[in-house]
Amino acid sequence: MRSALALAAGVRSGRVSAESLVQTVLADIAARDDAINACARTFDERARRDALRVDRLVRDGDDPGPLAGVPFLVKWNVDVAGYPTVAGSPARAALPPASADAATVARLRAAGAVPIGATHMDELACGATGVNPHYGAVHLPADPTRMTGGSSSGSAAAVAAGYVPLALGSDTNGSIRAPAALCGVWGFRPGDGRLSRTGCLPYAASLDTVGGFANDIDDLAVLYDTLCEAHAPRSNPVRDPGVPLRVAVLTGDFETHADADAQRAVRRVAACLRARESVSVGSDEVANVREAALVISNVELARAHSGLLDAPAALVSEHLRSRIGIGLAVPGAVYREALACRAAWRTRLEALFACYDVLLAAATPCAAPHFADATVDINGVALAPAKALGLLTQPISFAGLPVVSAPCFASGELPVGVQLIGAPSDDAACFVAARQFSAAWRAMIR
Repeated sequence: MRSALALAAGVRSGRVSAESLVQTVLADIAARDDAINACARTFDERARRDALRVDRLVRDGDDPGPLAGVPFLVKWNVDVAGYPTVAGSPARAALPPASADAATVARLRAAGAVPIGATHMDELACGATGVNPHYGAVHLPADPTRMTGGSSSGSAAAVAAGYVPLALGSDTNGSIRAPAALCGVWGFRPGDGRLSRTGCLPYAASLDTVGGFANDIDDLAVLYDTLCEAHAPRSNPVRDPGVPLRVAVLTGDFETHADADAQRAVRRVAACLRARESVSVGSDEVANVREAALVISNVELARAHSGLLDAPAALVSEHLRSRIGIGLAVPGAVYREALACRAAWRTRLEALFACYDVLLAAATPCAAPHFADATVDINGVALAPAKALGLLTQPISFAGLPVVSAPCFASGELPVGVQLIGAPSDDAACFVAARQFSAAWRAMIR
């Protein structure tokens, strides 16, 4: 699949029709997705109608938008009018269809893009592996014996497989960044409140964000810019080219929980961005942060979805029932302590941006585990994949910081990725760093 920008240019010029792009993507998914299981369903008739509308605008000489005819996929927890928002939960499969598109889908359609279908995900986004007990596992396109990470598993895998150049996801504790890293694609988690979550089913409302995936940084940037409100800062700010970015590497706990492959990726990105400084963060401090994030996640999950405890047993996994039950049992004082921990942690990380524009950390502790792996070894410590894969993303999103997940692996290596972390409300710095890294890395491996 060519880049989103190249496809849109072809549609706008009349060299290719949006309808033909839709037909090609639908045929590709039908032919190849049995092995990957990225797509939950396709929107065949609606996609064709949207594509014909774009082609009509082109024929009439009207502007079809900057993403004219570009096909994209939508995580199954994002509303698309006319289809139920199942979110990986069969307990939701019989609900009425969404009456309107989510804000993110509406903005992409206004830019000319065409929603093609919905992608598989962990049940209600409550997971980190991409393994859904009801709808099956999403398989890593580079090696189908391995998992993609989650919960935006299908969206990451679909972009990595080349079905579409763009896909939407959501990120609470790492649900975009981890699968982006393991699948070898670009992903972004915006800063808190930057993009509208209207029409996205909540998991933990105060931690949830919406974002997306692409195969190159220019496509990722245009996706981000399209999703931004009209008044919001964009991904390409005016910066003095003579003033280099100030970049530092997070070490301490962020190094302890990164294996040799993950640490190598961080060193490579640091070299490309000329980052020579580091900031150590203690393991005890981060352990407290992770525990507080789990408390908030469980409580807010329970608030949103406690009604599922009354659903038939076959429709709700024991894992999800347990998480909801735990959330319901958390005392109010413990939840308030977790909120206070988040505020203190955010202040702690915000202070670092007085000295630095961007911080670096591995996106996952390791490359994609095999489905058969009961544990993964992280520097001599055996951890279940479900626990390991979000260890490095959760503390960053807990502070509400914007992040671009950048793929960094050479030919013959399994994909891994690095988080490019910006200050609160400075999503643009992440994209500036990402563009600089991408250019330097391409030159390095050429």
